[in-house]
Amino acid sequence: MAKGRLTQRQNEAYEFIRDYMDANRKPPTLVEIGEALGISSTNGVYKLLQALEAKGYIEREKHAARGIELVEEESDPFGFGSDGPPRLPVISPTPSDEPERLREAPRGTLRIDPRLLRKAASPDRCLVAPAGDDGMNGAGIHKGDLLVIEERAWEDIENGAVTAVLVEDRLLVREFHFANDRIHLRPADRHYTEETFPPAHPGCYVVGRVIGLFRSV
Repeated sequence: MAKGRLTQRQNEAYEFIRDYMDANRKPPTLVEIGEALGISSTNGVYKLLQALEAKGYIEREKHAARGIELVEEESDPFGFGSDGPPRLPVISPTPSDEPERLREAPRGTLRIDPRLLRKAASPDRCLVAPAGDDGMNGAGIHKGDLLVIEERAWEDIENGAVTAVLVEDRLLVREFHFANDRIHLRPADRHYTEETFPPAHPGCYVVGRVIGLFRSV
């Protein structure tokens, strides 16, 4: 069953919960979520959790301080098979200031129809990564979609291209623009805001242009 689309705030809450559970092996409390997101009211946090539950991202146990469970996704939604070259790495979360680690420990590999790579200079320059949010919802790209990315330096990406970018340790998709000596990352959803970075900013690394995607339904 497809999950509902997340707003930017809901996505921030979901990503914090997931990271917290990875690091601590237990769910955060409402207070801890509020402190992380700068929300002073537990009622505000409660409403965020209600939305995440309604959209299929979490399940909650009533009256439990840490009663949050993530709804697990299929571990292999596209059947990583053994037929048909080439095989591309599905990259893991990577800090934007350590881009050399992008291919170090992939989650797995995915065989891609070569016709999807016709626009790429070489399959060796391509990789796969899940979209980290719904910021390009208006362009038909949703959180969790598997993106086929051709690695390119930001200087080689034309304005207006749909581009994969590491912002901190999130793999986001945005429309790329370079103007006034800054990289502009424009979303295609009104719930998300445009972000700008100087090219050398450690919190932003342009991975490359998106040339295709896969989606489980």
